[in-house]
Amino acid sequence: ASDGATSTSSSGGVETGGSGGGSSGDATSGDATGGATSTGDPPTTGDTATTGEPVDPRLEALATYAPRVWLDKDEEYFPSSVEFAFASMTRFADGEGKFWIRSTDPLESPSDTLPFFGGDLESAPVYAFYADKGGGVVDLVYFFWYPYNRGKSVVDTIWGNHVGDWEHITVRLMKGPGDELTPIQAYLSAHSFGGVYEWVEIERYQDTHPVVYSAWGSHGVWSTPGDHVYMSIGETDPVFDVCITLVCTDLTDVTSAGIAWDTWERVAGFDYFAKEGLGGEVWPVWMSDQFTDPGADPIDVPGGGPIFRWGNEEDCSTLGIDISDLIGVCRLEDGPTGPISKDVWGPELK
Repeated sequence: ASDGATSTSSSGGVETGGSGGGSSGDATSGDATGGATSTGDPPTTGDTATTGEPVDPRLEALATYAPRVWLDKDEEYFPSSVEFAFASMTRFADGEGKFWIRSTDPLESPSDTLPFFGGDLESAPVYAFYADKGGGVVDLVYFFWYPYNRGKSVVDTIWGNHVGDWEHITVRLMKGPGDELTPIQAYLSAHSFGGVYEWVEIERYQDTHPVVYSAWGSHGVWSTPGDHVYMSIGETDPVFDVCITLVCTDLTDVTSAGIAWDTWERVAGFDYFAKEGLGGEVWPVWMSDQFTDPGADPIDVPGGGPIFRWGNEEDCSTLGIDISDLIGVCRLEDGPTGPISKDVWGPELK
């Protein structure tokens, strides 16, 4: 999953800290990337905020190292706040009593889309977690929420769609003398895998912000623009080099420097192990693994309790026939698990 990282940007895109789904925003200044830029700087750069109140050093670290995410130039399915999506979703219990959320309006087909799938970049925060893992290791985990993941076209059919999409990167810091924090590595997630990069390998903006590229539609996170083959489906005869299954093809993520999402301009910060919000945030009720907890009444309100899966249930049918075993993926996959379920809270960098 790891493509080579670069030290300079080759962008010609439009930079914005969040300007609405599909919008490029107002470009007001330039930087070394060659693209138009926003004026966005970290919300705090010293020991006090503009109000004169002391700045929580955990929140300051989260803002300092928050990434610039380049959304693809043709992106249609933008990030948003979870609240934006919740307005069009319903919470329900599955057969095991675990609570999911799904679109309130049903999908007419596995590739059907709804208006809220387009997201709302202007409302989108980065959900950023400060995780002191002991031994001098501090991980800053940045989660991006998209209301929809568009799949890949195989034999004129879209496979691998799912309602709801969580992606993340992690920046690893080490404590030095006086608890000074120094970045040493970063992890970029792409689908169900990812790659670790040394800090010196990662492209950066203003020295501290990792620059990453979000794939069109599926939002896998990569270190460079371009085409990234992440999976091959089907089986090829090793002797005759011909496909011996229904289909053989590569699944490819496409990234480009289209619209820059400067996530430090809207950080929803939390301390994972303290289970507390930072800078006025409240610890989310959905950051709980008690998935059978009904939560607040009425229980069908998405923001009222824990969430096991963040999207509709799978639909593997094609013309009423399930051929997912032949392809290896359903047309509509189950919604993803949320941040609380991700394998990022242990000692390993993930």
